[in-house]
Amino acid sequence: MPEILNRERNPLGRTVRLLSWMADHDATDFGVRELAAAVGMAPSTTHRSLGALEEEGLVASDPDTGRYRLSLGFYRLALRGARRAPLLELAAPLLEEAARAGEETSQLAVYGGMEQEMLFLAEVLPARRLQARTRLYRWLPLTATAAGQAVLSLLDPPALVAAFSEMANPPSGAELAGLLATVRERGFATCGGSADEGCTELAAPFNGPDGRPGGALGFALPSARFNPKLEQALGRLLTVQAGKLERLLQCAAGPAA
Repeated sequence: MPEILNRERNPLGRTVRLLSWMADHDATDFGVRELAAAVGMAPSTTHRSLGALEEEGLVASDPDTGRYRLSLGFYRLALRGARRAPLLELAAPLLEEAARAGEETSQLAVYGGMEQEMLFLAEVLPARRLQARTRLYRWLPLTATAAGQAVLSLLDPPALVAAFSEMANPPSGAELAGLLATVRERGFATCGGSADEGCTELAAPFNGPDGRPGGALGFALPSARFNPKLEQALGRLLTVQAGKLERLLQCAAGPAA
């Protein structure tokens, strides 16, 4: 109860939770009671927070329906901030290089330690006509993607246990151990591979400047094109590019204090 009351009394926390929930869902507009239930706040508190966000130009309301949506001001802020993110700036040339060399869609995914999930931040499409696309800007379970499996292979035992406990439908311990042993041996993960599934993903993990798991560089390709020879070639390319990104992140961070 004290924790809930503290969250209710924190204006900044309330507005962040509202913006995050709206950004994470695909609907174009939202009702006050819907938002209140989603983020665990009273409708009156939610209405006040939405009013403050509207004054700052981050949300807009429909005078006829009373429903709220993210505004162009929010998208401008998000896009300008994303363009300046050091990770995206450093990874962009490597993604473009990978897409050209591998002739498949290259991907950048980041690991959310608090969320225990993966988020795809960027993709670069190949020149070829038949392409696989990436599910951008959505938190995804670690076991659901090659990028997530690649990051799992870097986690220390306590973090791995914590991630395992957050999974809705976790694999068995033996299954997960075998999967991660294969990823560590090869340096990259493969997810999918059946033509019925439509898309196959490969990913190699990288550490952030603090030495902790930061995310993964990956490829997505139509499963009809996937074969063991291509898997090895793309996997090697990803491990090289992930190593480059890790070194760039370390250099950008500068020497340890």
